[in-house]
Amino acid sequence: MKKELLTLVIPLLDRHALTNRALAHLQNNNCNFNILVADGSELPFFKFFARPLMNLGESPIPAGFANPDEKSLQKHYGSLNIEYFYNGHDYNIAKYMNKMSLAFKRIESPLCMVLDNDDLVDLSGVKSGIDFMAKNLDYSTYQNDVKTLNLKPRKSLGPSLYTKNSLEQEEPRERLLDVVENFNSFNYAIFRTPIAKCFFEIMDEMNNDDFQLFQKCWAYFAAVFGKCKRLHNESYYYFIPGNSILQHGGKVHKFSSWMETPYWETSAPVMVSIISTVFAELHGVDIRDEFTEIFVGEACAKNEKNKTKKNLQKIKDYSKQYDSTIQNVLTRSSFEYLKFDYDNTDTPTYEDFLQSLS
Repeated sequence: MKKELLTLVIPLLDRHALTNRALAHLQNNNCNFNILVADGSELPFFKFFARPLMNLGESPIPAGFANPDEKSLQKHYGSLNIEYFYNGHDYNIAKYMNKMSLAFKRIESPLCMVLDNDDLVDLSGVKSGIDFMAKNLDYSTYQNDVKTLNLKPRKSLGPSLYTKNSLEQEEPRERLLDVVENFNSFNYAIFRTPIAKCFFEIMDEMNNDDFQLFQKCWAYFAAVFGKCKRLHNESYYYFIPGNSILQHGGKVHKFSSWMETPYWETSAPVMVSIISTVFAELHGVDIRDEFTEIFVGEACAKNEKNKTKKNLQKIKDYSKQYDSTIQNVLTRSSFEYLKFDYDNTDTPTYEDFLQSLS
């Protein structure tokens, strides 16, 4: 795979027509980033893709388009720099974490970004992110406006999904407090690759099958590593509603009901261990007591539970049994960020993106 500045990771779980649509969109817009297709489908994507490029809104791939030749995936999308690997069926979130960990270990570019196969990106907006990250090494992530894109009855844009401000405090403790108390997902953000590699390796090592632990820790992790830029002024990522497996596959519980699930008893101490161990490694400060207080306090408030000293102490005590596992991952990880030059000249707009779809 060519050494580009950014790798788009596209995790798959079936829905092959949508994958074809996403790749066709990238090809039609002359994408020159690396693309890593991480397939966790029950039946691999390469057996279904052989069809002319789709238009937005087309019906699913019909029967009879199977192609057993994996290498022809690259030939079919000839202008894209694609790497494909199949990791078996993602029958649960833990298997997804394993796939993502293996996927990110393949990445050599300094930046990476996850693209769900049912959504679309504006490559001009991504270039703005590369430009920003090149000039600001103290930032761990970049996320511009994530808008809802409706395809029917006509192409139109809905509201922004994420509306919180950037995390730009100089002190990592202040960023962590902010992201816990004002959580707003960093899904679809551009990450520095070493951070993403470490995060998914930890999730895999912990055999995490809890969606809330994955989502919350992803944001907390980013804030511990650096400042997090979130803008709302340019086109960037377009979320197309109606096809989300997570929202309709029975694998997701909300933060407001997390403490009622069987996951919480393990996930709470795991979260405390991850953030405390990483914080101590990067910043030399023991934040376990304070983080437990604010994290559990926020969960109790949203789940309408009472926070007790006994419960806090139990979570802190249990968390320590996971520290060595987290520390081992950190020891294997490297957090040297590659410096690179990049000057973006594109000035993307929402209107330009909608026009490109027609």
